[in-house]
Amino acid sequence: MKNVKMTNRRNFLKLGMKASAGALALSAIPVQLLAGDEVAADEALAQAMGYAPDAATVDTAKFPKRAGEAGANQFCNNCALYAGTADDETAPCSIFQNRLVRGAGWCNAWVAKS
Repeated sequence: MKNVKMTNRRNFLKLGMKASAGALALSAIPVQLLAGDEVAADEALAQAMGYAPDAATVDTAKFPKRAGEAGANQFCNNCALYAGTADDETAPCSIFQNRLVRGAGWCNAWVAKS
């Protein structure tokens, strides 16, 4: 006779508690630790988005969003997609799958923090 373990309510609740405890533990890991390497300006996605590690080097003829007085105040560290503080040198960006970008950088996906 086979030893078949029946799933009853008690076992189901135990499994649910273990799964939720594991999920809670994973959510406590800071985003910076999950981030990968830093985005390079010569990568395909970075070039398509106009990413520059130094916002002063952005070609404003190609990316007019960065031109003018409003564009002069656009940096990665004040973008809504930047997962760091304004003082962080690098932090994850959701556009680049949470890889690190420079706080002083810029890309065409820039959105003001609310």
